[in-house]
Amino acid sequence: MSTSPVISPLTTLTGSSTFASDLQTAVNRALSIAALPQQLLQADQNRVSGQVTELGRLASLFGNVQSSLQSLASGASAGGLATSVSDSSVLQANLTGTALPGTYTIQVLDPGSSAAAMSIALPTPVTDPSGQSISQSSSFTLTVDGKTYTIQPPAQNLNSLANAINASGAPVQAVVINLGAPSAPDYRLVIQSTTLGAVPIQLNDGSSDLLNTLSPGSNASYTVNGQPPGGISTNSSTVTVAPGLNVTLAQQGTASVTVSPNLSAVSNALSSLVNTYNTTLSELGQNRGQNTGALNGESSVLSMQQALSQIFEYTGSSGSITNLTQLGVTFNKDGTLSFDPSAVSTLPPAQITDALSFLGNPSSSGFLQFATNTLNSITDSTTGIIASETQSLHAQNQRDQDQIDAVQARVTQLQTNLLAKMAQADALIATLQQQNTFLQGLFQYATSNNPNATNAG
Repeated sequence: MSTSPVISPLTTLTGSSTFASDLQTAVNRALSIAALPQQLLQADQNRVSGQVTELGRLASLFGNVQSSLQSLASGASAGGLATSVSDSSVLQANLTGTALPGTYTIQVLDPGSSAAAMSIALPTPVTDPSGQSISQSSSFTLTVDGKTYTIQPPAQNLNSLANAINASGAPVQAVVINLGAPSAPDYRLVIQSTTLGAVPIQLNDGSSDLLNTLSPGSNASYTVNGQPPGGISTNSSTVTVAPGLNVTLAQQGTASVTVSPNLSAVSNALSSLVNTYNTTLSELGQNRGQNTGALNGESSVLSMQQALSQIFEYTGSSGSITNLTQLGVTFNKDGTLSFDPSAVSTLPPAQITDALSFLGNPSSSGFLQFATNTLNSITDSTTGIIASETQSLHAQNQRDQDQIDAVQARVTQLQTNLLAKMAQADALIATLQQQNTFLQGLFQYATSNNPNATNAG
């Protein structure tokens, strides 16, 4: 928030009379009195600036609370489940939804491979991929699994050709590799399919094919719990083996994936939520009471504190878990929160579902929806308490500035007028002083040349 500095009304009166300094003092005093409203307005601007700064600090802290809520939502969305893999060198597992707890035995019969092709050896190797290419053509035809793509690189060099292939939308990835020694480079174009399986790849410059096949590619195959006996064939290394459960096939072998209840992510998020609550509450407390922060006496502080407390007083309407106390979150006597992670880790399996139901999700149900909506009433960039208060303060600052400018204009005009009048007064006084000096000199001259002047006196 910017403010214009108050211009000092003090000035220097250049005069020729012996009263010039007295006249200057009178002018400065008058201007200082006229500028007093500016100083009051400037002090109000400083107060407003401090309040805006504090609101920005609170906005950041409430943002941290929101981030903790998002982490809690993420932990709850996984259904309170986690996966473990008996042999991660064979495959990796990933929950994409609420999978059923259990053990899934995956046998990777063949991890599959991608098709790949490389540019043919040239009589004169490409030693500079930024200045040379494998063909002088400006247009190429890329064929991937029978489908053609027109490739028109913006420049005739190997790097540009690879970039154009990658930008074409074809299901391949092109790279440039060096097969030569550092002293005798031999840069080649390598194109690999982005899916598994036998995918023919060829690049033609209009007169000849430019690639040799490196690998024909093959599909992956696997079984789930021994089924089907002949395996499932796929052209993707990541497959869905159960609703909400994906695995990525890495190499041939057998591994078990266990999906089991696990609320560690929820516990960590609750711990973070309690910490961010306490930090925000402490900052709000700095703005209440005597001799406190910039927002002391502002109703918005009380509104934010009440909203923050209401979040953690939320009560659900069904199930065995209806409040945060049952998940280890409790209020202390000073209004801060404490968290006991054992309350979450020792929940019996039958209550985990109720706990997740109580938490709900930010958009439609439960604690998370209530907390998200309540926080939005504070942090919304348009209608939130912080945004509304900040906008009001900016408007106040502008009103102060308008008044400062108006007062400054009046002080400047007063300064001009007073200087003109005082200059006239100083000139008149100087004239009178000169006349007095002349008369005194004339009198002294007359008396000094008249021998009878003393006797006459």
